[in-house]
Amino acid sequence: MVELVNKSAFRSATPTRWLVPPLVLNGRFLTQPVTGVQRVARALLSELDAFAADGALPTPRLVVPARATLIDPPALRAIKIERAGVLIGHAWEQIELPFVTGGDTLLCLGNTAPVARLKRGKHPTLVMVHDLSYRYFPKAYDWKFRAFYNTVIPVALQHSTHLITVSKAEKTAIQRAYPKTATHRSFHAIQNGGALEIAPSSTPEIPRAPLGLYVGSLSKRKNSQGVIQVATRLLRAHPQARFQIIGGTTASLQSLDLTVPDDVAPRLTFLGQINDPARINAAYQAARFLLFPSYYEASPLPPIEAMQNGCPVLCADIPSLRERCGDAALYRAPDDHAGLAADASRLLTDPSLWMRQSVKGRAHAARFTWRAQAHALLRILEQS
Repeated sequence: MVELVNKSAFRSATPTRWLVPPLVLNGRFLTQPVTGVQRVARALLSELDAFAADGALPTPRLVVPARATLIDPPALRAIKIERAGVLIGHAWEQIELPFVTGGDTLLCLGNTAPVARLKRGKHPTLVMVHDLSYRYFPKAYDWKFRAFYNTVIPVALQHSTHLITVSKAEKTAIQRAYPKTATHRSFHAIQNGGALEIAPSSTPEIPRAPLGLYVGSLSKRKNSQGVIQVATRLLRAHPQARFQIIGGTTASLQSLDLTVPDDVAPRLTFLGQINDPARINAAYQAARFLLFPSYYEASPLPPIEAMQNGCPVLCADIPSLRERCGDAALYRAPDDHAGLAADASRLLTDPSLWMRQSVKGRAHAARFTWRAQAHALLRILEQS
């Protein structure tokens, strides 16, 4: 596990030039809805681009399907988007990407990679497998998604030149689910960044409105129904409070019944998927707390983003969130709706508790930078 460091200390330790082989980035993530996996890939792309623009890294190629629509294309200084092929989606990745990549090192940041290339093992292929949620929560995904991932992910876990995941907890979980990975010659755990590129005020101020917030996909493994239950309890106890939910579902997720009781419905708002970081920042800064009672996470972004914005975090007591949030969050079992609502109520009514958690969270979030994660990734690439 690469230790994350403060951003200013990290920058001074950056080498003059990274000695990495010719590199191709699998850019299919730029054609997908922007949820956690895609946000990590985009942030790392931005950091690699900054290294290349500064002359510290040979400029990688970024390859995307020619016929696919790019979602919110990033502004890049050095890396150019290269369109190739006639297919889209997984078919493009499995059939056409290997030919476009040739013998260069291929970096896949979005869980999957070309199976044939992995099995041949002739050219270096690095795969970031964020989590195995499709295996732990199969009913949360449709059968086509499960079938594809059950085929591709085991190959990536076994045959990638370097296998990367995003936390010690997830590495342990993967090794438990796939014992052969325990002997993988190069299996790395690197915590995600998460701090957004903003400059929050040095002294956090308690938001005037009693507003609770959830940010994340709406799925069974995220305990979305639990979010509704806790929010309902809180809104009934505090008639002036409101609650907002940012996030949506994707085609691969099974639909959920997220019925909101009529008596609180006017004060519980679904804002849908938001890709604009400025709008997400504004939501964190306006909220009294982030509710994050997920059953399973690997290295989630919302808790760190919320902390950076001075928004206290109330989350599930599971190993990965303990690893991610340390002592800067309030913890409850994910199904302890009464306890979660009680802690949320305290954050609404106890200014000293709110300020203590806000300050603690700010300090904790400073450890998790995208630059530090990119630094760790490049160290791995230098070994390829």
